[in-house]
Amino acid sequence: MSGFFRKREAPPSPEPVKTPAEPPLGDGSQTIYVTGDARRDTDRIRLLVDSLREVSSTADPDQLLVTMVDRAVKLVGAERGLLFTATKDGRPKLRVGRDASGKDLPRHAAFSTRVVETVLAGGKSVCEKIDAAGDFDPSRSMIDLNIRAVMSVPLVAQDQRLGVLCVDTRASERTFSRSDLRYFEAFADMLAIVWLNREAVEERVRAERMRQDLELARSIQRNLVPERPLVWEGYSMCGRVVPAAETGGDYFDFFRTRDDMLAMAVGDVSGHGIGAAMIMAAARAYVRAFCQSSSSPRSILRRVNRALGLDIADDMFMSMFLCVLDPRTRDFYYTNAGQTSPVLLHGDTLETEDYRVTGMALGVEHEIDFEERGPYRLNPGDTVVMFSDGLTELRKDDEQYGRARVIESIKRHGRGTAEQLLEGVFADALQWSPGHDLHVDDLTVAVLRADS
Repeated sequence: MSGFFRKREAPPSPEPVKTPAEPPLGDGSQTIYVTGDARRDTDRIRLLVDSLREVSSTADPDQLLVTMVDRAVKLVGAERGLLFTATKDGRPKLRVGRDASGKDLPRHAAFSTRVVETVLAGGKSVCEKIDAAGDFDPSRSMIDLNIRAVMSVPLVAQDQRLGVLCVDTRASERTFSRSDLRYFEAFADMLAIVWLNREAVEERVRAERMRQDLELARSIQRNLVPERPLVWEGYSMCGRVVPAAETGGDYFDFFRTRDDMLAMAVGDVSGHGIGAAMIMAAARAYVRAFCQSSSSPRSILRRVNRALGLDIADDMFMSMFLCVLDPRTRDFYYTNAGQTSPVLLHGDTLETEDYRVTGMALGVEHEIDFEERGPYRLNPGDTVVMFSDGLTELRKDDEQYGRARVIESIKRHGRGTAEQLLEGVFADALQWSPGHDLHVDDLTVAVLRADS
């Protein structure tokens, strides 16, 4: 019987669970932030996912950075969080500073400049604590702020160094471990990707808005210049604008005034885009309105200048050449407010002369006067050619088209009609510059011809 009742041997004692050793910093290992504590690690992952979800759902670009810093503080139990970008000279610039309660830090909050600059320059993380046994030499700012521990990590995505994320604490019982740093690095890696993607989206939105603005500006420009030539009392008037890649505020116009005079203008607003196009539209309206009550280019431009002063920004201006012709007497008067000098082509000799500038551009000073030139007599075959500086400044490599080539082209096509002359001047210029599709300023030409 005894053989059936053997003494049980005690089962072997289980091996104690060992907490995984934390890899040394800078060993090139993958990001590891597990601690061996299943509950803590699960909470960390959940918090990481929640943080990523909240950051990714933040629409406002500025609020995105605030959310990033707030979540960073919460993730690692820090007292402060700071996000930096780099200035042109490579120095850190504080973009967002927040405390654990979600309040903004002072605009010039002190921080460990040395730690942040080290991370920004070298692209490697820093995790340091200050204690009596440590060999870390804290910066003056850390001592003044009584900072006990600091972590600082680079924000890098697709080889682009976006900035630095830094957290610190003054509590002596709260320091940062290597697993904290790995956890913080994992969060920073995800933040950098979200940030870069958001910047790319914002850039596409800005580009689309710019494209829409430019298209609107071109539409305004197309709709406000005359669609077809004007022929009246033995005179022909025509013009054309070739828009630039970044459309500006080039303007030309011709029309009959209330007393059957012929008025013609060419102008150029500084700058590009919708703002320049709107100023051009306002100037056109003013010129047309004031020409109904006066036939003096000088008086008209004085009033246009005064009116534009209420519309135009301090850093903008508009040049304009304005002429008024009485077709019955052939008397021709003009005033030139800073615009490229038009050319008079004599029909009998094909010789040219310039209509010189007589005053500063519109919008520079509120009350200015202009000089009016005339009367000049336009004989049959005489032609006035007006153009913007976009034509003379058209480039081929490092060379400009120049005024001399414009005049040669005017003479070459001077025997044709006003429209033939107009098209010939454009054809010569665009043939000379094979990269004309890339020009950065509008090309504008307008022609007034005495046909008989």
